[in-house]
Amino acid sequence: MKKLNISLLFILILSSGCKERVVDESSIIENEIRQLETTDDKKMYLEKIMEDDQRVRDTEKSAHLMLTYGKDSPEHMEYVKAQWTQDEINLKKIEKYLEIHGYPGKEMGNDATDAPWMVIHHAQGYEVRERNFEEVYGAYLKGDIDDGAISFYLGRMYQMKFGERLDMQSPYTAEDEINLLVSELGLEAKKAIVHKRLNL
Repeated sequence: MKKLNISLLFILILSSGCKERVVDESSIIENEIRQLETTDDKKMYLEKIMEDDQRVRDTEKSAHLMLTYGKDSPEHMEYVKAQWTQDEINLKKIEKYLEIHGYPGKEMGNDATDAPWMVIHHAQGYEVRERNFEEVYGAYLKGDIDDGAISFYLGRMYQMKFGERLDMQSPYTAEDEINLLVSELGLEAKKAIVHKRLNL
C-alpha cells in the first residue's frame, strides 16, 4: 500500500510538472509574439517559423530512410516524430500570432505570408484546418495568398474528410473549385462570416 501511495504521488508530481511546462511554453510564445512591434520584427518571426517548417521536410532524407529501413522502422519513425514535434510548436506560434496580429499582409513577402497557411496545412488532423479556415480564407479574399494556396489547403481538407480528391469536370475556374470545396466541406457559414467581417 505504501508503495502504491508513493507511485501515485510520483505520477501526480510528474503530471503537474507537465501542465506547468505547457503553461510556461504558451506564456513564452505569447510574450514573444506580443513583443513583435514593427513589420520587420513580424516578418522575421514568421520567416523563422517557415524556415523551421521546411527544415524538417527533407523528402530525399525521408525517402532514403524508408527505402533503407522501411516505412515503419524506428529510424524513419524518429524522423517523422521530429517533424510532428516541430509542427506542433509551429502551430502554437502561428495560432497565437493570428490571434494577436491577424493574418500577415503580402507586403511582408512570400515566406512570411505563406507561413500561417503552410503550418496549418502541415498540422495533424482535420479539425485544426477547419478551426483556422476563416483566417486563411480571409487572407485569400484580401489577396494576401493566391487561389492556388487556398485550393491546395481546401483540397487537402477534402481529401482528409472524404478519403479522395475532389473530381471536377472541365472546364472550370479556380474560383469554381474553391466555391465547390467550401460547399462540399460544409464551410458556407464560416465563409459568410468572413465576407461579413470584410464587408464583401
